[in-house]
Amino acid sequence: MQPGDGVVFWDSEVAPEAPRRNGFPGVPLPGLTELVAKLQPGHRMWFCDGRLRFQVEELQDQWVVARLQQGTIPLKASNSIFLPDSPSPFAVVTPQDSALLDAFAAEKLAPDWIALSLISSPEDVRAGRKEVCRRLGREVRIMAKFETVDAVECAEDIINVADGIMVARGDLGLAIGYIRLPEVQERLVGAARRAQKPVVVATQVMEMFAESGIPQRAELSDLSLMARQRASAVMLGKETVFSPRPIECIRLAREVLAYETKRFERLARRTREECPPSDTLAALDAVDNLRSPITA
Repeated sequence: MQPGDGVVFWDSEVAPEAPRRNGFPGVPLPGLTELVAKLQPGHRMWFCDGRLRFQVEELQDQWVVARLQQGTIPLKASNSIFLPDSPSPFAVVTPQDSALLDAFAAEKLAPDWIALSLISSPEDVRAGRKEVCRRLGREVRIMAKFETVDAVECAEDIINVADGIMVARGDLGLAIGYIRLPEVQERLVGAARRAQKPVVVATQVMEMFAESGIPQRAELSDLSLMARQRASAVMLGKETVFSPRPIECIRLAREVLAYETKRFERLARRTREECPPSDTLAALDAVDNLRSPITA
């Protein structure tokens, strides 16, 4: 498809074939019926981490007519869908999640952490914790994934009720806009550290290195920034799941994070030695947090 082309997305779990509409090709989208109530003409539908962007033109109960606004890559199966103009249509714990938790409980297994996706409020975290506890029969640490504008706007309240957070930069960047992403990442990491809660930074850390085997300067700078901000952990996703170089990605990330952490520790010590305490107390309070090591 090219920008300007139209398409009919239809719920293949409900209808046996695509409706005929304006000669547009049909694309099966299982589960679409659940999303239609959240859509309106003019709303945007994004796929493939925002690299394919459609705009809704017409709606019916089981199908949506949309036009491609940006992107030319193929739309493949198992890609995520993002609705930047719509309230979250998803339950905090989905039926699939519940089935998985029940299977864990049957085997008397419990994960160390459960990460809740697309949360937007402290109430979402409380509801997810309650449901997880009910299914597993025990308390489990809950990690709140920041992926929505609503979550960022009440970040400190969410951090207070969660056991830890994840800065999930893929969907978060789409939600808030890429220009704001570095600022919001810094704010979330800082807020979690002040609350003494673990914070994970995730998504698109070393994907180009995973493909080519050559680290990009932007990837190295990104890892350095995470070390400076003192994230508790860095999560590699596609770099270790859909990659020919999973071990190399882990090794390089650990080396860069360890080197940069030691460098920032030396800078912090030098600053404390060179600056009179009375003149730099506020600045040193911020820099002093660099002393503890970071883990990849």
